Formats: sequence, structure tokens, C-alpha cells
Amino acid sequence: MSTLTTGKRTLLTLSALLAVSTAFAGGKLPISSQGLVLWIQKVPTGIKTRDLSGNKNNAQTTSLIVSNSPSLVSMQDTHQLTLAMWMKPNSIPDEFPVPISKGGYNTPGADGGYELNLNWNGDNDLIFLSGNYQAETAGANGSLINNHLGEWIHVVVTVDTAAQVIQFYVNGQAYPNITSFGSLADVNFNVTNNLYIGEPDPAANVNRAPYDGEMQDVMVFNRTLSADEVQTLFTATTPGAKPGRRR
Repeated sequence: MSTLTTGKRTLLTLSALLAVSTAFAGGKLPISSQGLVLWIQKVPTGIKTRDLSGNKNNAQTTSLIVSNSPSLVSMQDTHQLTLAMWMKPNSIPDEFPVPISKGGYNTPGADGGYELNLNWNGDNDLIFLSGNYQAETAGANGSLINNHLGEWIHVVVTVDTAAQVIQFYVNGQAYPNITSFGSLADVNFNVTNNLYIGEPDPAANVNRAPYDGEMQDVMVFNRTLSADEVQTLFTATTPGAKPGRRR
């Protein structure tokens, strides 16, 4: 899938099937890699593609599409999911920009999957959606994301559908005030949708919008990381570093 426009807002969406990257020092994660099903060290936004027609309709990448695979739905068997990433949002261009999604859409297409949204209008900076289930960082009022545009922010969401537990972490710290609707027990991760990084799943609710900004070390696990593992991921990575360079 690709989208191309011309002029100053020239954009190209890159389709790719990407393997797990081993970019940390020593070629391994600073935590256990058990359950790691996807690791994109640097989402290649801003890579320019030249228009050879001479009309200067140049393009640049804005997102990635990762083809569906058994590993990307393996959380249906483990009943656990972790989404982790560094993000540097430039703006919140619409009500619900989407850094990462694989299904996740709600009524009338409540078929599960997983979707992480930012929130421009309201007090919930982060929202996790899966079918009829929704969880929010209630009362954030911009303190987590919206008041930190242009800054690198480490975001993690852990989900345990069997234990009925979800937790948001920002910069290594658990957010204490989470509001949820629906039951995690009803979540179905086994959807055939591709995984979208930097844009919403095309089947999602029409009020979703592309993510505007940079992302790095985007990870998907089919297990829930512990609070100590989340803290280690936060402290062991250096956002904005060139590939392969870590402190």
C-alpha cells in the first residue's frame, strides 16, 4: 500500500516485511528477548525518493506496513501483549493519531487486534483499543505526551487478557490512573490485518489519523514486560542515536 502526493506535502507510505533487528550493543536486548516478535530499531520516516520524470514530484516515507504473520498474532495463545517504543511527536494533527495498529477498531467492526492512539481532544494522552475494549491514561491532561511535543518519550503498554490487567508506562514510570471500558477477556488478537506503524489500520474507525513524528525501537512482545524490564528498556536506550549506537 502506498500513498503519494505532490508539492510541499509530498508523502510516500512504505510497505515492507521487516525482520527483528539486533541493534543494541552486543547484538541483543538489555532484557530477555523471550516473546519478542517484532523489533524495528528506526522507523525510516523522511527517507526521500526522487521523481525522475523531471516534474519534481518527490516523495518521502512516513510509515511502515508489516505483513501479517503467525508471530504477530501469537499473543492470542499467550493472552499477553506488550507494545514499546520511543516516540518524538511533532504535533497532534487530529483527534486520534495512531503510532501503531493491527486491527483494534471498535464498533461497528469490533474484531479485536491492537491499536495505540494519541489523544488531541480531551484529558487522555494515550488510548489502547481492541474491539469493544478501551483503556485510557485518565487525567493526563497533556502531561504525558501533548505538553512534550518535539521531545523523545518512551511509551510502553502491557496487556494481560487472562488476568484482566493493563498498564501504561511513560519514561519508565507506570501511570497510576487508568480508566477502561469493556472486558479484556473478550479481546481477540487473532486478526489477519497487517501491522501499521505510523498510520492507522485502513479498517479502523474513520476518526483515526496518521502519526506525525519520529519513532525508534518499536517492539512487540507476546508477553507482558515487568516493571523492572520496562525501566531497563528506558534507561538502556538512547533515542535519536544512529543505528547501532547505544550507551
